[in-house]
Amino acid sequence: MRHGRILAALATIALGVGASVVAVAAPAAAANVVYYVDATGGSDAAAGTSTTTPWKTLAKVNATTFGPGDSILFKAGQTWAGQLHPLGSGASGSPITIGAYGSGAKPLINGGSLPGGFGPGAAVYLYNQQYWTINGIAVKNNSGTDNFGGKEEATWKLQRHGILVYNNGAGLLNGITITNTTVSDVNGCFTCTGIEAHSNGGIVVRAEQENDSFNSVSIDHNAVSNVGRGGIVFWDESAGVSLTDWILDQPLLSTNVKVEYNTASTIDSDGILVLGTYNAMIQRNVVANAGQKTVAGSTTAPSAGLWPTRSIGAVVQYNEVYGTRTHDTDGQGFDVDLASVNTTVQYNYSHDNEGGFLLMMAGASSNLVVRDNLSVNDGWGGVKGIFTFSYGVPVNTEIFNNTVYVKSGLPSKIMFCDGCTGATGGAWSFRNNMVVNNGTGDYLYPNTAEALIDYNVFYGNHPASEPADPHKLTSNPLLVSVPAAAPTGIASVTGYKIGSTSPAKGSGTLIVGNGGKDYFGGVLSPTLAPSRGFHEATTMTDPGSLADPLNTWNLTATHSANMVLDTTGPMPQMLGDASRISRSDANPGTVTWNLASAKTFTAKIYHYWPTLAITWASSPNGTTWTTVATSSTAPVATANYWSTTTMTPTANLPAGTNYLRATLSDATPWAIQIGDIVITK
Repeated sequence: MRHGRILAALATIALGVGASVVAVAAPAAAANVVYYVDATGGSDAAAGTSTTTPWKTLAKVNATTFGPGDSILFKAGQTWAGQLHPLGSGASGSPITIGAYGSGAKPLINGGSLPGGFGPGAAVYLYNQQYWTINGIAVKNNSGTDNFGGKEEATWKLQRHGILVYNNGAGLLNGITITNTTVSDVNGCFTCTGIEAHSNGGIVVRAEQENDSFNSVSIDHNAVSNVGRGGIVFWDESAGVSLTDWILDQPLLSTNVKVEYNTASTIDSDGILVLGTYNAMIQRNVVANAGQKTVAGSTTAPSAGLWPTRSIGAVVQYNEVYGTRTHDTDGQGFDVDLASVNTTVQYNYSHDNEGGFLLMMAGASSNLVVRDNLSVNDGWGGVKGIFTFSYGVPVNTEIFNNTVYVKSGLPSKIMFCDGCTGATGGAWSFRNNMVVNNGTGDYLYPNTAEALIDYNVFYGNHPASEPADPHKLTSNPLLVSVPAAAPTGIASVTGYKIGSTSPAKGSGTLIVGNGGKDYFGGVLSPTLAPSRGFHEATTMTDPGSLADPLNTWNLTATHSANMVLDTTGPMPQMLGDASRISRSDANPGTVTWNLASAKTFTAKIYHYWPTLAITWASSPNGTTWTTVATSSTAPVATANYWSTTTMTPTANLPAGTNYLRATLSDATPWAIQIGDIVITK
């Protein structure tokens, strides 16, 4: 139950927050200048432009407006107390950089003496600024007093941040990079006065007003520990979700947001939270021991380890989350929260999370794919489920080829329906999964009438509520070598693979859009039956290419209902091609192919009219698409006013392309057809 997680920011923000940070500042002398700061050997009267004439204080830095290409370098091994808030903005390709020089420990900005509040309480602060890189510094911000807050408003406290990048009325801001920093010991509030509590803590990037957003934000390779409330937070309040209709407004969402290669450990509440984005990438992070504290009974009591919400096209992959605690509710390692559309959760490792592996929340969420993940000893609190549905089912949820292991003695519920029942609507599927249940937990899941549960392994204890499955396996799946306790490290889980003689090997059902590879990077065939679980035990040859003559739909991933196989002929205008694809009506029609790491394609097109009403798009996950520019050979007349041409992309497809989609949109359904296609790596 996460209603509190999407509360709008309070309408009134203290005037001092904005006013105190726009004081008149002395301009920097020139662009592309490197400035040095030395806390013990520097002087604010010096030029600051060499290691022999460094500045000394944060006050000097904060009084300067920097320009594109400038760098502000702090001497390694030294500490500055107060707030670092330099002014100015960089430019595309020429950011302003905060960094370090010399040898030794990262230079430390310690904001412990700051008064608190959204802005005044940030140790490192950028306000309505863009094209900045923060690289290689350390940050702390502990006031030394109780700042946690209580249930009642009178006991709420003030926000504190390690690093805060804040867009409040500036529209679109670009080019924010926060990398290789160490942020620790930030005693942010759990219930806060002013701006919503979730966006205070270790590293926070926030857009406030309806037309505010960010483009090109990278939060990567940072280590965040012992902070509250959140570890790493990206929060675009302009996501456009109404509390009454839950409709995302895509143009308002932030774009090109990456949160990757970070560690977040011992966090009061959420480890990593991403809100209000389009096509965000959340990958290769480690979240350890989130949700350690709470204010019981407050509107925002629960926590999760890593979660997107109010976003379109988020990809959550190659992350490890463990040790998340449950307070009042939740406590899952991962969460796909309210208004999450086209979300993919794949290749993740979840273990020892009290509330379970994954929370899936209804409320305008749709098109959720959960595949090739490993869950070990999750849900040990026995209250929530390893897979938890909350208040219904995200529309079109597909859960396949995941492995779940529960050790003996744990009460972990394999599936749980939070705020819903078996009669709650919403079709969903659960296929090719492996559940090794040595514990005592049971199953409660929504919409038993329409749920598609098939080709799974259910081994170990079999509670009466275990789902019916017409092709289930209950025999020992012969895991390779399960350790006594869940190992730490996303690459350390080989013991949960299946052996060469496992009954799960090659006995699953073929699922279109399978992503092309398993957890370990093993090849998945677009035509052969896979193994069950997160490990593909059959050695499948990487096809290198996909040649589809379009005689059947077997080699396609998906197609719209109005796409048909046209077998009229072979006619001279089709050069003897016995089967093509066209449309049954005048509405646009789509067909999609799946080939991992696709680079290019060649498509044979037949068309009656001189225009080519066909467009192409590529995607890494089958849900978020990029238009592909194409070229066509000169049309060659065939017969009866028909012509043929060959279409190819003008450049290689974007790196990481796994899906290719064609859209036919001519006003006359039969007037444009695809005869065959070859997609290659």
